[in-house]
Amino acid sequence: MNVLNRRQFLSLTGAAAVALNQSAAIGSRRELAKRPNILFCISDDQTWLGCSAYGSKMVNTPHFDRVAREGVLFNNAFVSAPSCNPSRASVLTGMAFYRLKEASMNHTPWVSGLRVYTDILSARGYHVGFTGKGAGPTDFKAAGRSTNPAGPQYNRRYHQSGSKGITNIDYAGNFEDFLDKRPAGSPFCFWYGGRDPHRVFKKGIGLAEGKKLSEAELPPFYPDSAEIRGDLLDYAVHTEWFDEHLGRMLKKLEDVGELDNTLVVVTADNGMPFPRAKATCYEFGIHMPLAIRWANKVKSGRVLDDFVSFTDFAPTFLEAAGLPVPANMTGRSLLAILQSGAAGQVDPKRDHAVAGVERHFPGGRKGGWGYPMRAIRTEQYLYIHNLAPDRWPAGDPEGPVWPDDDPTGGFGDCDGSPTKTYLCNHRQDHAYYFDLAFGKRPAEELYDVKEDPYQLQNLADRGHYANVKADLAGRLKKDLVQTKDPRALGRGDELDNYARKYQKPLGQ
Repeated sequence: MNVLNRRQFLSLTGAAAVALNQSAAIGSRRELAKRPNILFCISDDQTWLGCSAYGSKMVNTPHFDRVAREGVLFNNAFVSAPSCNPSRASVLTGMAFYRLKEASMNHTPWVSGLRVYTDILSARGYHVGFTGKGAGPTDFKAAGRSTNPAGPQYNRRYHQSGSKGITNIDYAGNFEDFLDKRPAGSPFCFWYGGRDPHRVFKKGIGLAEGKKLSEAELPPFYPDSAEIRGDLLDYAVHTEWFDEHLGRMLKKLEDVGELDNTLVVVTADNGMPFPRAKATCYEFGIHMPLAIRWANKVKSGRVLDDFVSFTDFAPTFLEAAGLPVPANMTGRSLLAILQSGAAGQVDPKRDHAVAGVERHFPGGRKGGWGYPMRAIRTEQYLYIHNLAPDRWPAGDPEGPVWPDDDPTGGFGDCDGSPTKTYLCNHRQDHAYYFDLAFGKRPAEELYDVKEDPYQLQNLADRGHYANVKADLAGRLKKDLVQTKDPRALGRGDELDNYARKYQKPLGQ
């Protein structure tokens, strides 16, 4: 019988440990290699109808359309909040915006302790980064973060002055830099946060690019004027600029052989930057474009009617990466419906979405007050509860504005624009349209979105809709209580205090 001495034993066990560690490392790399890449693309202020895949003739988005054609197009995707920072925060945290304290509104500090999917993926071996606009406008350093919640920033490349560039960030070039720095064998998670079609627009670029005023798709809540039509055409070209960079990113992934192992999601953070759209709970504020492509896992060429909330993205990304979803996330993973192979309505429980607003533009109302709203959208109806109907929904008629040279001098929740200026300058001869955009609203609004897709006929006070209104109000309240909305739990002053504390723009 051979007996090992101490030195021989340690030598053999040490060698075995090294072999095991090497084997584990190889296994870990193999597991990482199996995980999908994630490319999340989010434009800034783009309504759901602002894509040719949804039938627009004014906006041409071939690369969004490609993702939809080679993947899945969603008809019912809705933000948690139609305002930049709370919308983006709900994506990152997987939680309804009203649970996010200061991050439930724009121009506030980020909240320490908020878990975001990018951090979770980074800790599990993903190469993470973003270009353009991540979470924001917010001060993430106030929460002790060294990077934006969307990840480390890649914004080194810019277009040369004089180029066609509207926003001069070279998003696709920055994506290439990000890929160049990826450790071998690591999956990536990249956030493409285009700053278009956020204002300020390059005025007249729509006509300069060959579009015609007759091609402008004019919603019926605006009067017909050359100024408004031209503004819409400018918006269209800015939207197309975002899509152009998306196309370059898809091409790069094809060139390096990574496209089919990449979960590609393309959407927008809130509605278009026009009156009665962005920062409202109407369709043009909360209803978003959404296309998802994942060639190796998701059957292509489908259109889904299931309702999607922006809180669903974080659980989807984590489940796709094989990671557990934190219990505090209110969203639900989309993988089941994505991988079902079916079209139309796949999950009967996905029959509604909830959205809302607290405070959009800081200081837009005297005393710092917001305009709190909660809304529920079903296949047929949109119900909106305005919790402070005595206030001006678009901000006080006189007050701070953005940009600073907005000649209207008020209604600060609505970005300055030729359309806003036209409505304000013609408030007498176009009183109906002015009131739709800026007038005070009742406590309850109810619209049949099938019969009234632009929300022009409020049915809330019509007796034969009383049961519909009561049912929707009850469903909304139940959802808000279950997801711990402070207002539904009698703690609305918590959110009011954040709005009143931060009355000046904060963060980028």
